[in-house]
This record gives sequence, C-alpha cells and structure tokens, in this order.
Amino acid sequence: MRTVWARFVIPALLPLMVFGSAALSPVTPALAATNPIVTENQQPGTGAWLIGSQQSNDATGQIKGYASATSVNQNQSITLFVTTNPAQTYTIDFYRIGWYGGLGGRLRLHAGPLDGTTQSSCPTDPTTGLIACNWTPSYTLTIPGDWTTGTYAALLTNAQGYQNYVIFVVKDGRPAALLYQEAVTTYEAYNNYPNDSLTGKSLYTYNSYGANTVAGDPRAVKVSFDRPYTANGSGQFFYWEVYFVRWLERNGYDVTYTTDVDTHANGGALLNSKGFLSVAHDEYWSNEMFNAAMAARDAGVNLGFFTSDAATWQIRFELSASGVANRVIVCYKDATIDPVQGPTTTVEFRDPPVNRPEQTLEGVQFTSSIAFGSTVPYVVTNSSSWVYAGTGFHDGDSVLGIVGYEMDRLMSNYPGPNTTNQTLLSHSPFTNTGGLPDYANSSIYQAPSGAWVFAAGTISWSRGLENIFPGDQGADPRIQQTTANVLNALINGAPIVQKLSASAPTSATAGQSFTVTVTAANTQGNPVATYQGTVHFSSSDGQAVLPADYTFTSADAGVHQFSVTLKTAGSQTVSVVDTVAASLNATVTVGVTAGAAATLSLVAPSSAKATQAFNVTVTLRDQFGNVATGYRGTVHFTSSDLVAQTLGDLPADYTFTGGDAGAHTFSVTLVTVGNQTITVADMANSTLNATSPPIAVSLV
Repeated sequence: MRTVWARFVIPALLPLMVFGSAALSPVTPALAATNPIVTENQQPGTGAWLIGSQQSNDATGQIKGYASATSVNQNQSITLFVTTNPAQTYTIDFYRIGWYGGLGGRLRLHAGPLDGTTQSSCPTDPTTGLIACNWTPSYTLTIPGDWTTGTYAALLTNAQGYQNYVIFVVKDGRPAALLYQEAVTTYEAYNNYPNDSLTGKSLYTYNSYGANTVAGDPRAVKVSFDRPYTANGSGQFFYWEVYFVRWLERNGYDVTYTTDVDTHANGGALLNSKGFLSVAHDEYWSNEMFNAAMAARDAGVNLGFFTSDAATWQIRFELSASGVANRVIVCYKDATIDPVQGPTTTVEFRDPPVNRPEQTLEGVQFTSSIAFGSTVPYVVTNSSSWVYAGTGFHDGDSVLGIVGYEMDRLMSNYPGPNTTNQTLLSHSPFTNTGGLPDYANSSIYQAPSGAWVFAAGTISWSRGLENIFPGDQGADPRIQQTTANVLNALINGAPIVQKLSASAPTSATAGQSFTVTVTAANTQGNPVATYQGTVHFSSSDGQAVLPADYTFTSADAGVHQFSVTLKTAGSQTVSVVDTVAASLNATVTVGVTAGAAATLSLVAPSSAKATQAFNVTVTLRDQFGNVATGYRGTVHFTSSDLVAQTLGDLPADYTFTGGDAGAHTFSVTLVTVGNQTITVADMANSTLNATSPPIAVSLV
C-alpha cells in the first residue's frame, strides 16, 4: 500500500493470542479421499501451539529468535538463532499449523531444555537503516522426511515462562493441486524489530525510530530476515493467513506450501500446480515473482488472489553480510534515491519507470484503506456468476466483516488484464482514511491461455472462512461456498462449457449399436454439471440410426450417453453440436466393419468359348450391402453343363480366408455349347447361394 495508508500495527495481535480457540465454523466435505494434507490432519492435534500470556517484548527481549531461512525442504536443515534475557534455559516446541479437528496444531518435536544466552544487539546501517543480527546459532534441526509441508511455528519458552515464535515453512516440492505462497516479504517489510521506540526500523515511517536514513526520515530502505519478527514473532501469519490455512486443510485440499522468497528464487515451480494462491497481505513482490506469476498464468496455471494490495511494491533481494542469498529486502519506495534504475527500480509496480500495473495480472489493484481493524460490508454484484453458485447470493446482498482494511478495485486509468470476459463480483463502497469516497471490487477473469484469475479485493477475505479466536464472527457459509467454487475452478476448471467432447469405440460392426458419450466440458476437460443445452447428431453414414435431439438435464451432470447404430462399412464420423451454440461441437470417427454374410452374389461373363477358361467372382455381403470381409465359409460349385461338372472343370470346394476379404475370383471352364449356368452355394448355409444368368457357350 502507499505509505500514507500504512498503519499495520503488530501489537494488535496480542489480545488475540492470549485466549483459547473460539467456536468453529461448520465443516464441509473434503475434496479428496486422501492426500498428504488429509492424512496429516487425521493425526492427533493440540491447542498448545497458542502462545501464553507471558509474551516476550522486544525492548526486554526475554526470549526472541529467528530462523536461517523462511522455508526449508524436507530432509534439509534449518538453524534457529535465539536470545534470552537474562541468560537462562529454554525449550522449543515445533508445531505444524493446520486443522487437526479444530485444535489447530500438531506437536512434531520438543527440544530442550537448552542453554540460552543473551545475544548481542543488532547493528543498524546508518545509510539504509538495515538492521541485521549476527547471532550465534542456537539450535539446528534436520527436517524429518515425514514432516508434512506446511507452516511451522517454533514456540520458544524460557525458564521464566516467557514465550515467542519463530515461524517457517516446510516444503515438499511435489506437484500438488494448489501451491500456497506465504507472504513473508510483507511480514518483513512491516517488521520493526526491535520495537523499543528507540531503534527499531521497518520499511515504514510510522513504526520506525532512530536517525534518519537515505529515505529522509527514520524508515529503512533495506530490511533483513536475519532478525526476529516483532511482537509475538509470527509476522502477520496469525492475523489473516491462519484462517485460510485452517479452512484449506479442514476441507482436504491438496496443497503444498512455499513463500515469496521461493517464488522469487524458483518461479518455475508455479508450473507444477493447477492453482497458485496469494493470500491476505502479500504486498511486496520482486520482478522475478511478478514474471513467474505472469508466466504461470500464460501457461494455463490458475491464480487465486485471496487478498488485496498484492504485488503493490516492487522489491529486490540482496545477499546477507555472510553471503546468504535473498536474506535482505530492498525497497527505496522512491525512484530518485534508488541507485538501480529500470525495470527493477523499487517503486510501486504501476509507477514509472516500472509501469506494470498490478491489475494486468490480478484483475484489480490497490486503491485505498480504512482504519486498521475495521471493515465494511462486501456488496455482491453479478450474482449469476458461477463463482457464486450455491451461495444464494442476489445482487446487492452484503456480507459483514470481510472488506478491509485495505482494498482493491479495477481502475480505468490503467491497463486492465488481457481478457474479454472479466466479471466484477462486488462493488463495496467505503470512505477511506483520507475522508474520500471509494469502493472495492472482487474480480474473476480468464486469460487467453484458459487460466482463471480470481481477486478478492480485500485483505480480510480469509476472515470469512473460519472463526478461531475470541471475538471472531466473520465466518460465513456464503463466503466459504464462494471460496470453494473458486478453488474447485482453479483445480478442475471453471464450470463454464468451453467445448463438447465425444467418445466412442474406435470400431463397430454394421448394424450393431454402440454408445457415444457426450460431455459438456470446461477448459480442463472436466464435466460442467450445470449444462442444459440441446444437442443434435449427424453422421457421414447415410444409413445411420442416430439419437433424437436431446436436452441435458441436471441429472446428467454434464455427461450423457447415447445409442448410435452405423450401417455403412468403412471410416464413418458421428458429430454432435449444440443447437444454439454451434461452436460447441464434437466429432468422433468409428471404423465400421461389415456384419455377418447375408447374401452371396456371383458375377460371370455373358458368353464364353467351349473348353476355354474364364473368371467368375463370388462376393458375400451383409444385410446392409457391405462386403462381408469376415466371411470364412466354404462354397461349392455346380453347373447346368454336366459334362464340365463331370470332367472337373468347375472350381473345387473353397474356404474363404482373411485375404479374400469377402470376395474371391475363380477360374471356370464350360464344355457344352449352348446356354449354361453356374451355381455357387455355402455348404453350411444353403440360403447363401447364387446362380449366374445364362452364359452363351460357343465353339472355339
């Protein structure tokens, strides 16, 4: 967000975190029978992850810590740096945060008591304001291979009972349906550790202290992950993101977790999932992150921005003093003081010299805010959209508690996304902190690649999914259903019919019915259950028996089977088309083979010379006139020319083979002058017979 609106106050977390869990919102069915998330949440849970009443403060530093990385792969190591004041023993309890039957966490490891020391104060760079600690490592953990991907809270507790968190993400690198990006860069941007009203600095003026920097005021232009998060140590995770994470895992979505830093370092990982999620307060992005999200969208990966103010500020990453990559965030917020000029200058993405409005990616972009901790009603528009299916929403309906404190909208004075079908799903008016009227939009659009992009237009959307802490009242079944609709679309495609698909056997026998399955499908080929169009059939086979026009019903759920009979042998097509939308059509090709032989024909010349051989052709056909290529019967010849028959001048009995393909040519010699006939018959089925027309036999 723009500096004038910056009022995120980390201590606001404190009253939330000293109470037990509140009532929970109703459960909805899991979307998968099993995946690592479903299996994980069947394990015993606990509420002991919740920090107690003795929360360490930055000024005294009873116990604080930070991790060597914002994320770590399974089977790799992460180091914690911990300070205690005064020096004393402490313990570390590692909890994975999820659903766990409503308890919210699972204890994975208890470590300690460990010997704690009071670490040195963290120096401040006088020019940039960078505060980076150089603490001695306290505890190194190799992440077990059975630690499921997710957000982990290491709860530090000193001997006096004071507590603080160190938070990090465990990654598994698998191609799950959804990829969740934890907004750690924004946590760090607002982090003003040590928040002692004397020296702490963030990227914001309102909570920075001490001497002015190159920014011209106390704010820093560089912040480091090599320091604890202020207040309870969890960044902003427990303020917004935990609501979304718990709801995701409660409903069994197949999700793998990552962070902004991972997207920056390995943006290609977005291509491994069907949907990418940016949630809550994800304000600070690098050029590489923006590029990765754009590339994923353009490759068909769906994007879900359950947030507002996402990718507003551009940042760069730098090495730490010890040479570790991506440990320092750079954001001057003023092109005139940034030493790097060009596409990576650290200004708002929409501003020169970057000129990449966020709404070209997300569909909407940050507009303004209201007082921190407050909300205004979410007001529904375009309630007929599939996004709202099953919610009961009507235009003008409102939902309390989810719009704020920062909001997005579509801005006509900036380029929008590359699409022809953007739908604005809400228009929520408010008066911003500057006293000006404004409004928020949520949005859905489809990119040319087929990817869907949803944007909630509010930071507090996740508050509509779960009630966790005392005072939470935002959970709303309509927002839960809307979220489920969007996530299902990210995974399976939106329930919009993009095509008809048809499947049929590759081969069939003439006259025998077979099944053609017609599916009204979305871009991912999945059925659209709401399709109720009428379809018409045609075929290249003029003898085909085709279904009558059919109107799909809700019972079909987008899929219906039809009986088709083709009668003409060869490669035939069956086509189906929506009678209203001709672009919805499909064609299948079926190789039709002849049925059983129903007739036998004999072709012979009308005249011949006595004692001179000539050819006759015997052909078997099915009831539809197709050559019976599968015929394997034996035929016997007779003739009115008894002399020829006696002398053996007629063909011997013959059994058709596959090479004949239903027709065979025979050599015949007649002897007796005059009109003669030849008869051929199947030796097992006398109905298969034929007699030639009279053949005029003359002397040589």
